[in-house]
Amino acid sequence: MTILAKTHRRDRVLSGHGTLMGQCLQAGLPVASSCSGRGACAKCAVSVLCGMEALSRPSAHELLVLARNGHPDAVRLSCQCRVMNSAEKILITTGYW
Repeated sequence: MTILAKTHRRDRVLSGHGTLMGQCLQAGLPVASSCSGRGACAKCAVSVLCGMEALSRPSAHELLVLARNGHPDAVRLSCQCRVMNSAEKILITTGYW
């Protein structure tokens, strides 16, 4: 499994278990959040450039929060999604990395 976070400086390899937010934080990448990972603020949104099918399906709540904040289909709340297929390559980014 390869999970890459594309940043302005270099790509970072993520690893571990849990949400994408947790994996980013473990790798030392900042993740914006004002709801402490409860899926309410949408500040932790990441663009999934590759590997969307390897992530957990968005819940009805996540879809509502994404729509309310005007995010396109290729965006997920990093606090709400988990890697489900470890054989797929996943590439994520966000505007502040």
